[in-house]
Amino acid sequence: MIKVWIGVIGYCLMAVGASSQGRVVAKLSNLRNEKGVCRVCIFNSPAAFKGEAGIPVGCNTVSAKGEPQVVFEGLPAGTYAVFAFHDVNNNNRMDKNFLGIPKEGYGASRNNLPFAAAPTFEGNKFMVANKSTVTVNIRLRNL
Repeated sequence: MIKVWIGVIGYCLMAVGASSQGRVVAKLSNLRNEKGVCRVCIFNSPAAFKGEAGIPVGCNTVSAKGEPQVVFEGLPAGTYAVFAFHDVNNNNRMDKNFLGIPKEGYGASRNNLPFAAAPTFEGNKFMVANKSTVTVNIRLRNL
């Protein structure tokens, strides 16, 4: 009987933890065309966002057709930033020209895209609270 109660208590604690987690909906716009896919990642640290250390909290790929959007669920309360790009040729990377300028559309959660530099975590961060849904509207920049 004790094992049953321990199981019930454990299940209840997991359910409470899951219900207190947040959700982020990333809606993408300004795609140049409907070819390929959109790759979207969410980060919780500046180092991971820059690709220096750590990994994204989550990544998703969606078709570029229609009005693409990605949902990230089960996020603990905290600070996040989203980066997205339109992978037109579906080669799993953001293509750049010989000067390092992106050839495919890209964007970030607060649309803070410096002219001659990569977007930053600090410039695109937002808060996710427990049991909340945050929608970010990302307008891709096409150079």
